[in-house]
Amino acid sequence: MRRLMTIAGAVLAALACHAAQAESVKIALPVASLESMPIYISQANGLFKKHNVDVDVITSRGGGEAMKAFISGDVQIVATGFPEVGLMRARNVDVELVFAQTSRVPFAMIGRKDLDLKSVADLKGKTIAVTSPGSLTANLARYFVKEAGLDPDKDVSLVSVGGGGEILGALKSGKADAAMLFEPFVTIAIQQGFATMLVDVPAKLDAFSSSPLSASKAFLEKSGADARGVFDALAEALTFIHSNPSGTFDIAKRTFQNADPAVLSAALARMNRWYSTDGKFTRGNVERTQKISVDMKIMPQAYPYEDVVAPFAREGK
Repeated sequence: MRRLMTIAGAVLAALACHAAQAESVKIALPVASLESMPIYISQANGLFKKHNVDVDVITSRGGGEAMKAFISGDVQIVATGFPEVGLMRARNVDVELVFAQTSRVPFAMIGRKDLDLKSVADLKGKTIAVTSPGSLTANLARYFVKEAGLDPDKDVSLVSVGGGGEILGALKSGKADAAMLFEPFVTIAIQQGFATMLVDVPAKLDAFSSSPLSASKAFLEKSGADARGVFDALAEALTFIHSNPSGTFDIAKRTFQNADPAVLSAALARMNRWYSTDGKFTRGNVERTQKISVDMKIMPQAYPYEDVVAPFAREGK
């Protein structure tokens, strides 16, 4: 009897261990975009499994929905960075940056070609399409308008129209004169000939890392091995991106099946130099991002680098 109880205890312990291992780490993305290629590559190449972590990727209907899922505890990791992290910290939400998918924001300010716009200064009195109020597209549009010597509250009108497809529709229909946009939609607009580049954002601004991943300190402390497994898998995916462009393109085609392969190829070529090399956040980028966010009154205060970046995601670590 004692031997049977010992065996039963061992079986129950094994089942409990298996159940714990089977619990997945959930990552919420605001939209499906090329910025999250490290995640898609990790899924396609089995890198999460290789690094002993089970990951479930959830594509939300915008950043607001993704943030709500994180704050409610429905997901452990969310694709968001400053100023969102700063705003959450100001509301006592436990959150810090854990992985940089890109080193800079691969966005662009584009204008309708028929308006013959030459610079952001030409947008005075014009309408700029963004995804939603308070979004990165909106914040960057306001930043570059201000840099051009215009008042973003008086000299231009920002209109929220939704995702990349909706923004392209607003430009084509004349409902917007310009837009702050992301890939592959920037390349679509340029290649189809109805828009011109006004600002290539990453070439101008070393700040606002796009689609960085954030998690809570509580999750990192409780599930440190899983968090490290996610980081290592994504870091290996970054190496794949930089060393195997054809393989990256093949995975992009499978991920974005409705996209024109020529557009995907051109968009990836533009983005390649802006994908991070190691998934880590530089002190300069984080501090510049916070300074801009505070100066523009997007977030109330700045935080020390060590306080908002997880130890394994810091430069030099």
